[in-house]
Amino acid sequence: MSVLSRDPFVDAFRGLNVLEMETIESCDNPFFDHAKYDEMKLNYADTIFPCFSFINGMTLNPECKPVPIYKNLQLIGLGIAFNYIPSILYNEKLRFLGVLQRHGLSSIILNQLLNKIGFSQYPILITGTWLGVSILYADNKKQPFKSQIASAQQKIDYPIFKDRTYHKNFDPEGLLGSLMTSVTLWSGIWYARMKLDVNQSLMVGSSLLAGGKLLAFLSPNYFPVSKPLWTPSFTMISTGWSILKYSFLKMGISFLPKYVQSLLSIVGRQNMEVYFMGEILLLLLKYKQNKKSIWGYCYQKLGNYLPDWWVQFFLTSSFNMTLVLFAVFCNKYRLKIRFF
Repeated sequence: MSVLSRDPFVDAFRGLNVLEMETIESCDNPFFDHAKYDEMKLNYADTIFPCFSFINGMTLNPECKPVPIYKNLQLIGLGIAFNYIPSILYNEKLRFLGVLQRHGLSSIILNQLLNKIGFSQYPILITGTWLGVSILYADNKKQPFKSQIASAQQKIDYPIFKDRTYHKNFDPEGLLGSLMTSVTLWSGIWYARMKLDVNQSLMVGSSLLAGGKLLAFLSPNYFPVSKPLWTPSFTMISTGWSILKYSFLKMGISFLPKYVQSLLSIVGRQNMEVYFMGEILLLLLKYKQNKKSIWGYCYQKLGNYLPDWWVQFFLTSSFNMTLVLFAVFCNKYRLKIRFF
């Protein structure tokens, strides 16, 4: 799937999403937490990565020409290389899984199977495969997702990665979830193909969101809302929200100052550079030496003069502005950390 010419709305959408990703990572506030595994629900933080995958689907060619596999392998390699940094800083074992690895693997699955399965049949067959494996390979067939350690995703991941996972008993970027993440990528291609107007987009987005919630309500044991599992209900809800979010941005972006529109587009074009810089910078700022970190020190000092939420707002805003300036720098000098 070759890449289409850049759409300024999509670039701004991607830029906003990347800054949201870094806000979630930097802000120590329960409001921005991901839902826990046993909660089986969706918090706003859980919609950010699916939105990123949806956007990437939107930017692929609707003619479905396969992307060279080396590009996705490069993405997986970048993710593993990034994971070396915290493993060195904290003297931990290297974690092979991660957000970029999940996205790269999902894209490989999509590109290798889409034309063989057929565009319209793809989400049905992939969802069916995910559900079949999730049920048959779980210890409890009637409640296949009740226990992390007894879930099919964990039983597939553990023999391969053992203790190199995010949590001791489970990794939210597990291999099985890549199937449904590829459906999120597919949904982005589908949306770009349909060329819906704003009113149609609002209707489709709302319908998907409501449909996902209804599916989870009718069959909570087999279709719970869960980002770590990337369930079908979660895929529908997060895709619906991505479409609504894009529609709202498209309606409202003209009311933003021109320089804000331009900066969002630049961040969107330099999304990978901004993501890497943000994650590395946060690791360094929050790295604790003698039980203290630069981030914690600033938080403590500012807390002597400002309310807690003001301190969080100031630190997170300053962090994001640094990333925006970095994006402008990369854009000016055409700096990239990838070849696509």
